[in-house]
Amino acid sequence: MGDSAGPTVGSQAPAFTAPLATPDGSVSEVSLSSLRSDGAVLLVFQPTDFDPESFAERHHLGKYDWFTADDRLRVVGVNRARPQTNREFADYLDVTYPFCSDRDLAIAEAYGVTYRAFGVAPRARPACFFVDADGTVRYRWVGDRSRTGRVRPQVRDLYETVMDVLGRPETESFGLA
Repeated sequence: MGDSAGPTVGSQAPAFTAPLATPDGSVSEVSLSSLRSDGAVLLVFQPTDFDPESFAERHHLGKYDWFTADDRLRVVGVNRARPQTNREFADYLDVTYPFCSDRDLAIAEAYGVTYRAFGVAPRARPACFFVDADGTVRYRWVGDRSRTGRVRPQVRDLYETVMDVLGRPETESFGLA
């Protein structure tokens, strides 16, 4: 397990298949291509659920929730937890998007976001990849574990990239236009 570079902006996103736990409690096996069938996908990698080291960052998962308002984009969390734990996790934190279970960190490894905590325990870094409907990585952010303090992507930069790729949604006129 090493710190590979993973996909870069402009490259093809690595394919994967994994169990997906939805907030309504259902679990199904999905692939990246099936997730992209309705449009772009925002993959949000998180360290293992309920890990004390990263629990303080969990409330920032809600920042991705507002991306779910755009039906052209599907937000999907990725972490090492079992599907049942992911359902409980989403419920506990009131997160409205589903989570893929990456039990062996194969997805994290393919995306280049793995490291060894204390040089021993395999983990996934916090990371975010915006993948367009064609499977091209359009935005990439990987947390730097060597820095102290909280690490998270610049949501404004992510939003601008999403809007550049998908186009700005039409403003609702509520019949007044």
